[in-house]
Amino acid sequence: MPAPGNNKERRPGLLAPAGNKASWAAAVEAGADAVYLGLNDFSARAYADNFSLAELAAVIRESRAAGVEIYLALNALIKEGELPLAWKLLATSASFEPDALILQDLGLSALAAEHFPSIPRQASTLTAVHSLPGLVKLKEAGFSRAVLARELAFDEVAALSAHSPIEVEIFIHGALCFSFSGLCFMSSFLGGRSALRGACTQPCRRHYQRGSQKGAFFSTTDLCTAPYFNELRQLPIAAFKIEGRMKGPDYVSRVVRAYRLLLDAPDRDWPYALAEAENILAEAPGRRSTGGPLAASIEGALAPLAPTTSGLRLGWLEPEGPERGRVKLERPAELGDRLRLQPKAGEESAAFNLKTLELDGQAVEKAPAGSEVVLGGPNLPDQRGFLFKTASGNEEKAALASPLVKAVKAAAGKLRLPAPKAAPAELKARPGGRPAGTEMNRLGYWVWLERAEDMRELAGFETRKIILPLTTPNVRHVRHNRRRLKEESAKLVWSLPPLIFHRRQNLLRTELEALIGGQSRDFLVSNLGQINLIQRVAGERGGVGIWGDHRLGVLNHLSEEALIRLGLTGVTLSLEAEAETYQALWRNPAPGRRLVYLYGRPALFTSRFPLDRRQTAIVSPKGERFRQALEGGESIVLAERPVFMAPLLKMPPLPGGAGLIIDLRYEAHVGPRLRALRKNLAAGRGGAGSGFNYRRTLV
Repeated sequence: MPAPGNNKERRPGLLAPAGNKASWAAAVEAGADAVYLGLNDFSARAYADNFSLAELAAVIRESRAAGVEIYLALNALIKEGELPLAWKLLATSASFEPDALILQDLGLSALAAEHFPSIPRQASTLTAVHSLPGLVKLKEAGFSRAVLARELAFDEVAALSAHSPIEVEIFIHGALCFSFSGLCFMSSFLGGRSALRGACTQPCRRHYQRGSQKGAFFSTTDLCTAPYFNELRQLPIAAFKIEGRMKGPDYVSRVVRAYRLLLDAPDRDWPYALAEAENILAEAPGRRSTGGPLAASIEGALAPLAPTTSGLRLGWLEPEGPERGRVKLERPAELGDRLRLQPKAGEESAAFNLKTLELDGQAVEKAPAGSEVVLGGPNLPDQRGFLFKTASGNEEKAALASPLVKAVKAAAGKLRLPAPKAAPAELKARPGGRPAGTEMNRLGYWVWLERAEDMRELAGFETRKIILPLTTPNVRHVRHNRRRLKEESAKLVWSLPPLIFHRRQNLLRTELEALIGGQSRDFLVSNLGQINLIQRVAGERGGVGIWGDHRLGVLNHLSEEALIRLGLTGVTLSLEAEAETYQALWRNPAPGRRLVYLYGRPALFTSRFPLDRRQTAIVSPKGERFRQALEGGESIVLAERPVFMAPLLKMPPLPGGAGLIIDLRYEAHVGPRLRALRKNLAAGRGGAGSGFNYRRTLV
C-alpha cells in the first residue's frame, strides 16, 4: 500500500463492491484494482450476504494471486457490549493481512492502530468528512485514507484532493442517500435499525404525504459520473469507488467494466470510450441516474415521483392467479432472474426468483423484449404494479461457477481459523466511581436555544449552560447586550453546524477568533474537523472547552477515549443507544466529561438537497409526522414527537457527568414548552416523548 499522503503520481485505483462471493469474482474478472467487502458482523451493509472469516482468508489469498487488493469494511459503530466480538473479528482478520481496514468507529480504529499498526486504516464515508480540517484530524488519528462524503460538489472534491494530508477516495457510481453520510438517524428512530450500523431500512425511499401531495419526497436518483469522469480522473484521487454491496454480480461486472474502460482510455479516444461505457451501464440494474451532488447542480437528484426500486424495468404486471402474472416485456427475461414488484412509489414487494415463463402458452426458458408472457415465482404478489429485474439469474450462476469462487469454497472448507490474540486490557470494563452529588437530576441542564433572544424565556429555570448556534445574529445580539446578559454570557456554549464547507470556514474562523478573544470558552461540535478548526483558532490561549454532540456516535468507551485524545473536553453519549448500552457505559469511568441528550427534536435527516420550505407536516403511511427546518443552512427533517429520555433520570449517578441537554431549538413557543417540561422533569415522567431506542434493541 502507498504511504499516507496525496501521492499524486500514483495511478488511481478502481474499487469495486462485493456483498458475496459471486460479486467478488465478477469484480476481479472485470478488472477491479481492489474490492471492498464485509464480514457477517459490523459491516455497514448488514443485509448483504457478506463473508465468513474462512471465506475472507481465502478471498484475500486468491485476490492477491490475481493482483487485486482487498479492503475489509468493519465500518459499523460498535456497542460497548460488542467490543469482545469486535476484537475477535479484528484480530483474526488481521492475521490474514487485508490490504486495508475501512473503519468508522474511532475506538475500533484505536485498537487496530495499537495492535495491528502495519495494516492501513481508511476512514469510512460515515465519518462525514467533508473539509480540510476534518482530513487533518483523520491524519492525527492515524488514518492513511479518507472516503470523502458522497455529497460533495466537484470543486470541493478538487480542492480537498489537492490539499489533503492523506489519500482521498470518492464514490463514482451507485445509490445515493438523501441524508448526508453519517448523519442519518431516521431508520434508527423509527425502529432501532441504525444506518450507522448497516441496518438502514431506507425510510428515504418511502411514500409520504404533505398536504394533498403524495410522493417519495426524500428519494434520490442514483449517481453516475461517467459523463464527466474524464475531469474526475485528472484529480489527485487515490481510488474511485463503486457503491453496491447489495447488488448482484451482473451489476458489479457491468459497472466495473464500464469504469475500467473510462479510467484507462487515452484522451484521444475518450468520446468512443464514453459511448461504449454508457451502453454497458444502461444494462446495469439501478434507478434513474444523474450526476448527483458532484454535478454542477443537485436540483435533479431528488426524484419523488420516480420508481424507488433499484433494477431494470420489465413492464406492468397484471396478476393472473396465485403467484402468476401477465406482463408485456420491455426487455428480455429468463428463468432464474431476480424480480421485484413495485405497486406504487415508496412500496415494493420482497424479491423473488422467476421460476416459470410462458410465451404463447408454451413454457420457455427466456423471452425477448416486446413479447407478452405469463410468469410466476414464489412470493409473486397478487397486485398490479411495475415489475423490475434486480439481478440476472444466469449471470449469477456463471459467476458462482467461476474458478475463483470454486477456489474460495475449497480453501474456506479446509481452513482452520487461528486462535485470536487475547483481548487487551482496555477492552475490560472497569468499575466506575459514583461521586457524591451527581445524581442524574442534579447534573444541571444545558438548554439549547435557536435564538439568543429566547434567553429571556429561561427566567426561573435553573440552567448550568446555555447552548446557542454560532450564527452572526446570535453573536451580534450577545455582543450588543453584554451588560444585561452578563450572567447568561458566562454560561454560553456556542454550537457549530454539523456541516461546514470551505466557503463558510473563513467567516466562521473570524467569528471564532472574536469569541475566543472575547473570553468565550465553550463550544459544541458534531464533526471531527470542527475540533481542528477551534484548536487552530485558540492556539496557545488554552482554557477552551470543546464538547462533542451526540452525532459523534459514542457507543463504547474506546471511542469516547479516542475523541478525548483528539481534543474534546467531553462527549455526548449516542442518542441511538439502548438501555443495555447506556448501562454498560455507566459502569466505566469517564476519560473526560459526559453529556446526555435528554429532550429535543434532533435532526433525523441532514441534507444538502433543497426541500420545500412550507411548514406543512410530512406524514408517513403509519401516521408518523415530520417537519422540515434548517440547521446551519442545510435541510433537516425532524419528528413532531419529541425525544424525551426520561428513563435516564432514574439511572445511577453518571461517572463524569457534566449535564443534561434540553434542546428547544425547534419549539414554536419556548416558554410554554419549558414550563410543561419542568413539570415532567420534577415528576421524572417522559410525557408523550419518544425514548428513541432505550426500550428496544439497537440493530
